[in-house]
Amino acid sequence: MEFIQSKDNKTIKRIVSLGQRKNRNKHGEYIVEGIRSIRDILSNGVVNTIVIRESKCKDKNIEDLLSLDAIQSIPTYIAQDPIFDKIDNTVNGQGVIAIVSKPKHTIESISIEDGVYITLDGVQDPGNLGTIIRTAVAAGIKGIFLMKGTVDPFNDKTVRSTMSALHKIPVYEDVTLSMLNNLIAEFNISTYVTALENSKPYHTIAYDKRSMLILGNEGNGVTPDVMDLCKNRVMIPMYGDIESLNVSVAAALCMYKVQEQLMS
Repeated sequence: MEFIQSKDNKTIKRIVSLGQRKNRNKHGEYIVEGIRSIRDILSNGVVNTIVIRESKCKDKNIEDLLSLDAIQSIPTYIAQDPIFDKIDNTVNGQGVIAIVSKPKHTIESISIEDGVYITLDGVQDPGNLGTIIRTAVAAGIKGIFLMKGTVDPFNDKTVRSTMSALHKIPVYEDVTLSMLNNLIAEFNISTYVTALENSKPYHTIAYDKRSMLILGNEGNGVTPDVMDLCKNRVMIPMYGDIESLNVSVAAALCMYKVQEQLMS
């Protein structure tokens, strides 16, 4: 393994550059940190480069990671601790970072089948988005559509929250209002938007076999234009003295409610 001793090393520079969304889009790559997340996506053949902190290279968990067959053909480097500090975005990190190819999902080539889908309109918190993506995988959701203005699913905070889930579900970025409208019409998708007014409790709805849940921004909810596309308004009953839930919690409750009804 090559030993990195300079912050001007091309691999270090590449990782630093991938901290910006424009470079992630340009190169079709992003950064994954942590042993479990890297191990979970190795079988997908998307890990391009691995960099290990020098002081962690004898750690048993890292040695176990490096012993896996799937990792043998991947360029792997050891970086001096001060150099690794330049690329480490976590506190008390595990000392291993990978450059990974982004999944390629385009709405132009999509084929919608029966099941549950989710659209997010302007969700801003990376942790919320990451939690929603991870929960969507667990709930068996078929795909996630992110409207323009939603936080980047490949930034470091979101990636950490997803725990490798980005490679387990199609995520479609930068969806416009017209794209969403065409998608709903072409594939005859029934839409259910979370709203506080003129809505029905989510457990009283009979969901169609091809359903899309739509949730909005943490503070403002779904935009009026997106709201107008939706035929059904649903709400989660509040049994205590609080007005609303965190969007990731609301998304989880809705996804499981619809999925459980359709599978019953």
